[in-house]
Amino acid sequence: MPDIIAKINGIQELWKAGGCTEQQLSDAQQALKMVFPPEYVAYLREFGCIDFFATEWTGLNVEGNCNVVTMTLQERSINDDFPPKMLALENAGIDGIVITVDESGAVYKVQYDNCEKIYDSISEYLDRCIARKK
Repeated sequence: MPDIIAKINGIQELWKAGGCTEQQLSDAQQALKMVFPPEYVAYLREFGCIDFFATEWTGLNVEGNCNVVTMTLQERSINDDFPPKMLALENAGIDGIVITVDESGAVYKVQYDNCEKIYDSISEYLDRCIARKK
């Protein structure tokens, strides 16, 4: 897990909400009826939520659609095909694409009834997000 923390800390012009509490973490997992993967837990504990280079990841300590519970429950309510054991990490803002994460930490692109695995870990996806600026 330190790898993802170090990578995020190395991002210039990073906005972060501030780490979440263990209670917030527990409440979020209970609300979504899933266990968050270790990388996402480390991210939430350290940063809460982040925004950089037009990349906006969901998290805790924020209101509205940047809150992982709010966004995930919203996506589940509007898309009957949204995978039940995934959290919404990022709204791509393009044609209904939502970047999601399963309990193992694998990253998927969900678009309506299509769910495609795109990365094995959140850290790998982070590398892609950082590369967007280059």
